[in-house]
Amino acid sequence: MADAFLKFDDIKFDGLGGQGQKLGNDFDRLGDSFSDLGGAFIKLVDEVTSAQFVKKHVAGVKFNDVARDFNKVGEDFVKLIDPLHKFDDAVVKLTDQFLKITPSDSEVPIPLAADFLKFENDIKLTGLDFFDAASEIKGSPTENLSLAFHKISIDYKEQSADALQIKQDIADFLDITGISDSSPLGMAFFKYSGDFHKISDAYLKLSADFQKLSSDFVPNEESGPIKFDQVVLKHADDFVQLSQDLKLADAALGGLGGDFHKLADALENAGPATTPTFKLG
Repeated sequence: MADAFLKFDDIKFDGLGGQGQKLGNDFDRLGDSFSDLGGAFIKLVDEVTSAQFVKKHVAGVKFNDVARDFNKVGEDFVKLIDPLHKFDDAVVKLTDQFLKITPSDSEVPIPLAADFLKFENDIKLTGLDFFDAASEIKGSPTENLSLAFHKISIDYKEQSADALQIKQDIADFLDITGISDSSPLGMAFFKYSGDFHKISDAYLKLSADFQKLSSDFVPNEESGPIKFDQVVLKHADDFVQLSQDLKLADAALGGLGGDFHKLADALENAGPATTPTFKLG
């Protein structure tokens, strides 16, 4: 097998390290908002299930904290779109340069650019659906909130599938190009790929959690619409489970955030690299 130098003169990576740091911070902030929302749910469960609340059968618990945190998560999702797209574009340009001169036994190109774009679009949809849920929480939660949680469940399921596909795209890229996972660039891509796998697992759990809450808010035909505090009282375990999984997702997002910076540094300092140009036999 022969090797050739691959240069990145046509790709402008200057300043990408700073972009990676900012994007990493943005993902960390999203994770923090997940954790805050989980904390708000725990606080709500404690309030609704307290002996004093149950004894008085008082309705009208204030949900301002939960609505506020839903809005915050929505904002953090939407804020990711532009910086994430710029970073994704840089990753695609670099992978394309490698793949142009790297032989492959498969005629099917790696759909990384299209998969990045779908992930970005699904992130935006998730943010908008969090905004809608916040509005429903501030209003009179009934079957509308059930629908809002169902939409978020679908959003997380889609993002989970997106993340798993990106993970596979990166794995295919590393396999085709033969980049060593012990090199700075290979190691950065390897960790980046693993982060997306963790995000996929975490989001799949959140999808199941929000679908369970969606079912909890379906009104009873006999009693009619139910109030938020009544649902929390009856299904406290579901809210606790969601809170726990939000915290796990926070950890997964934190890992991805940190590795955005490492990958940005590896891309910015890629310089000339060697890559196989043909296979023997």
